[in-house]
Amino acid sequence: MIIGFRGGLAISLLTAFCALNGQLEAAPDPRIKQLDLQAKDALSHENYDAAIRFATDGLRLAPQSAALRYRRATAYYRKGDTENAMKDINEVIRLMPMLGPAYVDRGAYYERLGLPDKALADFNQAIHLDSQDARAYCNRADLEDQLLREPDKALADYTQAVNLAPNFQRAYFNRGAHFLGQDDYGRAIADYTRAIVLEPNDLGAYAARAYANAKQGDRASALADATVAIRLKPTKAYLWRPMNFDLRARAYIIIGQPELALRDLRKALDVMPIDPVANDNLAWFLATCPEERLRNGDEAVSAAKKACEISHWERSGCVDTLAAAYAEAGEFDQATKYEKQALNDASLSPKEREEREKRLTLFQERKPFREQLSVTGNP
Repeated sequence: MIIGFRGGLAISLLTAFCALNGQLEAAPDPRIKQLDLQAKDALSHENYDAAIRFATDGLRLAPQSAALRYRRATAYYRKGDTENAMKDINEVIRLMPMLGPAYVDRGAYYERLGLPDKALADFNQAIHLDSQDARAYCNRADLEDQLLREPDKALADYTQAVNLAPNFQRAYFNRGAHFLGQDDYGRAIADYTRAIVLEPNDLGAYAARAYANAKQGDRASALADATVAIRLKPTKAYLWRPMNFDLRARAYIIIGQPELALRDLRKALDVMPIDPVANDNLAWFLATCPEERLRNGDEAVSAAKKACEISHWERSGCVDTLAAAYAEAGEFDQATKYEKQALNDASLSPKEREEREKRLTLFQERKPFREQLSVTGNP
């Protein structure tokens, strides 16, 4: 199961519109500004179809409005229509080539489309235009950590982001996920704690900290954080909501309620069917849950394959999950094949490499893997 990162959402509208508002103020037709305000309000209420409609009506009156096009790009992206979002953000950049936040957002679009080289070029350009843009550093760090497999560069960029913006909650959260991936539980817990201070009702930060505490062996703290996490509601942000369901599922596992965990994993997939993390996490649960009645090898293989395909087979964690799924399905030769492939990742931490090697031994012995994370039973 992957402890997710909060991805590079198109959340730079406030920064971008400081530069774009002059264009709207100078518009000769008051209907243009009114339509932009309606699009903005629709976005804030997650009514993306209405936001697109209002922005499109405004663009009929002002086809060269980068502001309205930026608004529509954001609505398309949050709706999951990255292709149309890309068309609009490209036009924004053509109209305003020095607008740094537009490159940050386009980089996020490229990353979602599985084009890491283009994403990196845009994040670099955003930093070139504004070396104080914390969001650009954070997004570049996400890319370096997840797809480029350059953890040292990622850590440097996360640290630069929090140095530039000490209250940037997403940067702490994602750096915590980075430390978790490196099995550095103490620093992960410290960053998740800072994220909670900045946003005290953040379900994801509590759930992620619960997982880090569980991995570190602090049963009491893990249980306390998981108990808080399951009382909180998933975020309203569309692209973060599936991750919050995934993390709350992990909290349910920690407190020994696997049925509720499975429910949330399926909810995450309902929200975003083409998300590799949501597919991977469901597959991992179905393959490795200690309770036989909740496992399903065939469904696990299907979801794990989808996760690998969506991520272009670039996430070794998804390949590791596929191996576990094949083992649950009784196909141990395939499990062995893919576990060897999952081990072919130079960026693995020593502990993660050790865990995968143990799984490989199990599969070679024609045994499945079972994950034990609940802290409610005997030590």
